[in-house]
Amino acid sequence: MASRECVADPKRAFIALGSNIGDGSATLHAAVRHLGLLEGVHVVRMSSCYTSEPAFYEDQDLFTNAACELLTTRAPEDLLTCLLATEDAFGRVRAMANGPRTLDCDLLDYEGCVCSSSRLVLPHPGILQRDFVVTPLLEIAPDLVLADGTPVTRERIAFGRVSPLPGDAALAHRPATFSLCATPIGNLGDVTLRVLQTLRAADVIYAEDTRVTRKLLNHYGIPATVERCDENVARTMLPKLLARLEAQEHVALVTDAGMPGISDPGLCLVDAVRKAGHAVEVLPGASALTAALAASGICADSYCFGGFLPRTASARKARLESLAALPTAALVFFESPHRAIASLQAIAEALPARRVCMARELTKLHEEVLVATAQELCDVLAARVSAGARIKGEVVIVIGPGAATGNKAQGRDMPLCSCDADCDTLTRPQKAKLLMRQLDITREEAYAQASGHRATPDGPSPTLLPH
Repeated sequence: MASRECVADPKRAFIALGSNIGDGSATLHAAVRHLGLLEGVHVVRMSSCYTSEPAFYEDQDLFTNAACELLTTRAPEDLLTCLLATEDAFGRVRAMANGPRTLDCDLLDYEGCVCSSSRLVLPHPGILQRDFVVTPLLEIAPDLVLADGTPVTRERIAFGRVSPLPGDAALAHRPATFSLCATPIGNLGDVTLRVLQTLRAADVIYAEDTRVTRKLLNHYGIPATVERCDENVARTMLPKLLARLEAQEHVALVTDAGMPGISDPGLCLVDAVRKAGHAVEVLPGASALTAALAASGICADSYCFGGFLPRTASARKARLESLAALPTAALVFFESPHRAIASLQAIAEALPARRVCMARELTKLHEEVLVATAQELCDVLAARVSAGARIKGEVVIVIGPGAATGNKAQGRDMPLCSCDADCDTLTRPQKAKLLMRQLDITREEAYAQASGHRATPDGPSPTLLPH
């Protein structure tokens, strides 16, 4: 290898990688790890892996392609030498020009460098004409302008098209559609097959947070163009979205977790797309709302979903007091872990007798579901914080119905569930067994309560019920 040539400050550089021998995706990821170990080279980000048609010979196998952004103190020709050495380390076959490749690495662009020599031309010639180069470049740098001042766009693409995976041909040629795709609320295994097919076939994916969405896409090996579309930019994205649909593109919208538009960005886009006459489809999936309701064990005639509680104490109080007029309904709210204690304290003051469930980290490894009064839950969380622990994960709060349905959450009078009619169908031994498990009391105390007698005032208080 040539002696190392250095530049004063790190420069931004972009490289393209390709392979059509063996497991292309594994090869490209291994090559990027190899480059990241080189002195003077820092890998900033790597795109998804895209399958593409061969650019030169139709009888070749499909290529796997990706792009990578680097920060480097190596001069352009020295960096090129490193790329050629990496190709050789992976067994590059050079006998046939544009032939099959175990690994192909091209230096596409180097910050501030425009040159043309027998060894190195920058920016890389033909870069804008190849779909398999432009697509991954736009994923990791959507506003990229080359060192010669040329913006990277799709308009000059001539060959080397990105290909849909087998089985997705019908989706790839669908009419212009705006797809709302539900994503997992925690466990990545909860995504539906239909959502995966749609994300794989979409021309572009609008995402609340591109970093979160790429974790899902990378997990399932889905190459995609992803653009940010959170609540701060959703309305400004609307003209671009409508222009894409007018051009017969397929656009998918995802949020970090759950269904777009449900306490997440998206509804303003849906309304505008429908008014413009374009198709909108909804692909359902996991829901923190229904998961928390099911896990709570709280029985109710109906439920009311209130989204996120207001941030200010006065507004929270007013909201809870207004919803108290729904005595037979369970009340469900999403909450930030940072405001969970404050919200539970507000519930304890406004609805002190209600049975409350706090569910957090649903479907994840550290899932937790606690059921008690709001004050008891508030005390438990406050004790954790005092001990130096942090409350992590998105929180769902379920508030049981009021006293009108028999939900007496006063001390030892908290029922087995908020639907007394169901409990009345149990035999006395069955009621006693449930009381022993839920209230952590003795057999004698359980039988006394199951017979309709109250526990003594100084008896043990109801315990939290971990899921």
